[in-house]
Amino acid sequence: MTSFETELLESGFTAKDLNYLHKNISRYGSSLREVVQELGKRFVMVLSISAGVSLVFLALVLFAERHNIISGGVSLIVVLLITWFFQPPVISYKAWRYRKLSLSSSKGR
Repeated sequence: MTSFETELLESGFTAKDLNYLHKNISRYGSSLREVVQELGKRFVMVLSISAGVSLVFLALVLFAERHNIISGGVSLIVVLLITWFFQPPVISYKAWRYRKLSLSSSKGR
């Protein structure tokens, strides 16, 4: 086990999470550090999309007619499901949290 893997385990990743990441790395290539960095970025992107979808739904509720609210709401839920389906939300959250903590600890040095 590398020191980076030990760092990840200490920051909240489980052995199962690391196994999942290693399987994907063996299929698609890259390094563990790059995968964790990319997952952290993807988490922020998905949160941004979710916030945008929420704002669109709020605009629907405030300004649209009832049948448009229902159809628009269903469409936006489908968008959110697709968005969250294409990434592992728990692992990407852990990657974002690790990335955030590692960046803040490197600034303090």
